[in-house]
Amino acid sequence: MGKHKGKRLFFFCMICGAALCFWYLEKISQVVKVPKETETEESRDISKTTDTESSHEEGQAQEETTTIPERIRVLILSDGFESEYQNRVEVCCLEDTVALENGRETVLKAGERRAFSVEETDKTETSVVFTGIDGGDGQFCLLGLKRGYENPVYQGKITLIRTQEGYLVINELSLEDYLKKVLPSEMPASYPMEALKAQAVCARTYAVGQILSPRMDPDIPADVDDSVNYQVYNNQPEDERTTLAVKDTGGMVLTKDNQLVEALYYSTSCGIDLSRNLSEEAVFCAFLEVENETDYERTEPWYRWNVWFSQEELTRLAMEQEYHIGTVTGLTTGEREESGCLRTLTVQGTEGASTIEGEYSIRRFLNPSETTVKLLDGTDAPMLGMLPSAFFYLVPSYEGEAFLGCQVIGGGYGHGKGMSQNGARHMAEDGWDFTKILKYYYGETELNEAFDTGD
Repeated sequence: MGKHKGKRLFFFCMICGAALCFWYLEKISQVVKVPKETETEESRDISKTTDTESSHEEGQAQEETTTIPERIRVLILSDGFESEYQNRVEVCCLEDTVALENGRETVLKAGERRAFSVEETDKTETSVVFTGIDGGDGQFCLLGLKRGYENPVYQGKITLIRTQEGYLVINELSLEDYLKKVLPSEMPASYPMEALKAQAVCARTYAVGQILSPRMDPDIPADVDDSVNYQVYNNQPEDERTTLAVKDTGGMVLTKDNQLVEALYYSTSCGIDLSRNLSEEAVFCAFLEVENETDYERTEPWYRWNVWFSQEELTRLAMEQEYHIGTVTGLTTGEREESGCLRTLTVQGTEGASTIEGEYSIRRFLNPSETTVKLLDGTDAPMLGMLPSAFFYLVPSYEGEAFLGCQVIGGGYGHGKGMSQNGARHMAEDGWDFTKILKYYYGETELNEAFDTGD
């Protein structure tokens, strides 16, 4: 019995000690925990955080409403948007500038130039930062860079990072200044003002989404690049009308239930109606065969188009894109989205079959590089490097049982998600304001200058 009493006493002491230990740890946690009301302004405002991991962690403790980021970092691609890396960069300072290189500041006068070439230096992991004379934003020209206009001009800060592959060129600037160069590059400045305002809200929403949920290579310190990979930036110079559209919608983003909307946009629809389900093949074919008088794009050349692919052409395309199926013997459309956009296309051949998934991959496969796309107005479409859209059906041709080729009957230009820019133009011409245009394409949404991130 004495031994049992001793064991009971031992276990009782252990339990009391553990309880005391847990009480003590709880007291410590109460002492070191930072109350929410004492968080710094920097911890609440994600726009002041440049490190992706730290911004995510701090975001867990953000207030319910987060302000829209004020700055954006844009990777400037090489000539023709071909590469992330550039072999030669020449910066012309359009006003007095400070260049920071290897910890040393150099003042450059307006008009001075600095040229950097991969051939002239093999030093990697070095950088040069160009700013305004007071360390703020400056104005620069990248001489010789091939864009839609000669010697494109950039505001903000320019950073050149030397890597083994070449120079990364990063342009950091205010979000609103960025949008002033996106709008004329994505929508003609001659379009009605309400269409331009709708485009400004879409572009801002998209940019904020990319800043808060980055998909750029983590080794590249940028939020977006300046190409169609994101949205085109500074391919055309600023314009008074597009700048006014940015200012008139200042800070506005599209949200639904306090979350950012995926504000995608594209050139021209084939008459997409969000209330219709066109996922069935027969329904979609019937839809595309009829010109609907209520379609805003019905007079646009891209509204309807067609192109013929011979068996030889299809076989060549299959070989070039490494679909090892032999001679093509047929094409078959598969699953469609509710909008009618094709999700899968099967290519049959003498040595097998391959199924291509995704509208972009389908369009890349059916690249009309050696055949002509005929538009609604009878003109030939320019070479796009891909099919205009994945809104199409097939009319195969046979001689007996021998496959001769396929007529592709389609409509629209672009991926078909979000806002049709030419649709917005015609709506604005009919008197719609930008809020009504946005509601048509994105449903019941709100315009916010601040939103809940959901963290």
